[in-house]
Order: sequence, then structure tokens, then C-alpha cells
Amino acid sequence: MPTLFPCKPFIVAIAVCYVCFSPLPSMAMSLQDAIRASLKNSNVILAARQSWIASRESIGSNTSTSDLTARLTSTGTLAQTDGRDGKGFNDSNSLGTGIMLSKNLYDGGQATENVRLAQINLQMASARYAQSEQTVILTTIEAYLEVSKAQREVKLHDKNLNRLKAHVDATKIRVDAGAATPTRLAEAKARFARAKSDAILTQTRFNNAQDNFRSLTGTSGYVSVQPAMVYNLPKDMLSAETFAQSAHPDILFAIAAEHAANQAFNTLQAAVRPTVAFSLSANTRMATGTLHDKDEFAAQLVFSAPLLSTNATTSKARNVAANYEAAKLNRTEAKRKVRVAAREKFRDWETTAARLEAVSSEIEAFRLVAEGIASEAQFGQRTMLDLLDAEKDVNDAELSLVNAEHEQILAAFRLMAAIGNLTAEQMGVGDVLGPLLDLPETKNPFQTTFPFRRILASD
Repeated sequence: MPTLFPCKPFIVAIAVCYVCFSPLPSMAMSLQDAIRASLKNSNVILAARQSWIASRESIGSNTSTSDLTARLTSTGTLAQTDGRDGKGFNDSNSLGTGIMLSKNLYDGGQATENVRLAQINLQMASARYAQSEQTVILTTIEAYLEVSKAQREVKLHDKNLNRLKAHVDATKIRVDAGAATPTRLAEAKARFARAKSDAILTQTRFNNAQDNFRSLTGTSGYVSVQPAMVYNLPKDMLSAETFAQSAHPDILFAIAAEHAANQAFNTLQAAVRPTVAFSLSANTRMATGTLHDKDEFAAQLVFSAPLLSTNATTSKARNVAANYEAAKLNRTEAKRKVRVAAREKFRDWETTAARLEAVSSEIEAFRLVAEGIASEAQFGQRTMLDLLDAEKDVNDAELSLVNAEHEQILAAFRLMAAIGNLTAEQMGVGDVLGPLLDLPETKNPFQTTFPFRRILASD
């Protein structure tokens, strides 16, 4: 992957685990596989893409305001009037058809300004899509890593249960032989029961993690061996802040929103400028009692200019000004939040790295203590309870190591998200759904040819 800023490599090693989600044959899923599946399965992503299409289409709708338009009309009347001569009613029926061609010669720049606004809105839609993509990717990573961690914890708890069960069985034999008291057996059973309770809770968390992962990906695959991955992380906090300010989708959206609010001034000014329109019409009308049609032709050149500023215009101006001030404040706030988040996540990553080192040293110390106590117990210098306590310390340290490794890996991905670099491209999954620019034209959602009438279908 390309280096986008000064960085230091971070090797992410995801533990080996095979987690079967279904008794049916299923496919092993790497982290990249899981991300691809989630992006395809996410309604959030699909909705964001449709919003992008809608924004793109609005550009075309605004460019067409000055196009030549044609309207076909057909009218018919049936009327009777009292002649007041005692001879009954008089019929006055008519039938007419016509066509009108019209074109805006000058609209005050409304079309141009509206197109510019639509283009800015498209930038906002692109930022929204980037936001959605990053959220889905991070959620998938969290779910994937949670399954991996839970699986490792289940194995450690099973190992601990087997060890304590063997101790219970051995103690029972000693009690039967009169070499140990029933109290010792009760203590051993109590430790086993406590460990079993912890194992049940861990298994439940594992099952929940499975369900969550399966729901996100829409598959029945299982987590596979994930080879080490190298990502470029910022070398220091300043690099993290700098990159985040230029790449985070929240900031890009806020900047586009500010530009849109500013562009609204131009669209409002264009709306109050003079306009010039040209129209050409032809009508044919046939009335009762006539032998020939009546043809009418007309050409119009219409100049329109506002003379008075209405309260509505003044109110719109104040609305635009207020929205612009709000957009500037939102941009400032977005930059502040992103800067704080980047610093926080960088600090979290450094903390998890230091904690992992400390836990790794701790577990080695506990293992040495357990080995020493086991040797001393053989010569009667330590009791079996001392050995059980030492082994419990080792088991607890191993669980802490699993959690520390999990937190460091997760902190790395959260740091990538905080600086706006957790993209499909950076994760090496490519354009799963295809690039936005290649999206097809939108389908007509209406069941009738009349655009103002929408048929709503119930779910």
C-alpha cells in the first residue's frame, strides 16, 4: 500500500482461529473477505450510493432549464346558452388543438448557479459515501476481531476447566484413600464451578460474536487464519492530525456544506435578476356553425424583472445568511472533533502497545513462578492450593494477553478510521461495488407517466 504520510510500519498479526458458524460446509473468510461481504450486504452503503446517484441526476435536471420545450394542447367545449327568444338553447361547441415551443433566452444565471450548487451537493454525497464506507469497514473489523478474541478465550477456559477437572478427580481419589480431607475436595469443586461459570459466559459472548459477524457479512463463513498485514500508521501525533485534517470524510463533508451554503447566495441573486423568454405557438380551432378551422399563430418575447423586493425575498436572504454562518461553525467544529479524535486514537494505540509489552513480560514471570511452585510441591514444600493459585495466575495472564493483543490490533484500525484512512482501497479490497462514477442511470420509480403522482407500495 502506498505511504500517504510519514509513518512507521505496524505488523498486525491476527491469531489463528477456526470458527464454524454452521454445520453445513462454509468458506473460510479472511478479514478482506469479510469486508467485501459486509460492503455488499450493507443497506447503509447501498443507500449512500443511491443518494449519490440522486445528487448526480440533479445536475442534469438543472442544466435542462434552458432547453427548448414543446407542449401539445387539446381542448374541447360543450356549452348551451338560453337564447331568450323562446326558441330554446343555443349550442356553442368547439374543438381545438395547439402546440407551443418555448425557450429561456436568459434566466439571470439561475441555471448556471443551480448547476454549481448541484455539483457541490454531489461532493457532499461523495463525502457521505466515504463516511458510510469507513463506518461499515470499522464495524466489520471490530466484529471479525471479536470473534477471533472470543475463540481464543474459549480455548483458554476449556484448558483451565480440563486442568481443574483433573485436580477434582485426583483430590477425590485422595479423599477416598484418606490422604486428603473433604474440605480439600470442596475447595477443588468450588474452583471448578467458578471456572465453569466463567467458561459459560465466554461461550455466550463467542456465540453472540458469531451471530453479529454473520449478520454483518450476510454469510455463514468462518474466521480463518489471517496472515500478518502491514499498514502505514502515523509516526507521531502531529502526522496523525495533519493527515486527518486533509482526508477525513467528516471534514470534507463540512467543507462541501460550507461551499453549498455560500453558493446559495449566488442562486438567490440569480433568482431576482431579469429574465428573457421566447415562445412560439400555433392553434387550430373549430367551432359549431363554421365550415373552416380557425388557425392562430403567435410569437412572444417576454421580458420580466422584479420591481419590488418582497418579504419572501428578504426572508430567503436572511435564511441563506444564517445557513452560511451555521455551515462555517459546523466546519470549525468538525475540524476540532477530528483533531481531538486523531490525538485520542493515536494515544490509545501507543498505550495498547505499551500495555501489550507489559502483559507479555508479566505472563513470562507467572509461568516461571508456576514452574517453581510445581517443583516445590513435588517435595512437599508447597501445597496443591499454592499450585492451583499459581496456575490460575498464568491462566489470567494468558487471558490478559489475548485482550491486550486484541486491543492493540483494534486500536490500530481505529486510528486509521480517526484520520480518515480506513478505506476499501487501503484495506486492499478494491471497488467491491464498482466506482461511483460508473453507476447506472436511476430507474423510474413511478407507476405512471405523470411525474407528480407517485404510487407508494407497502412493504
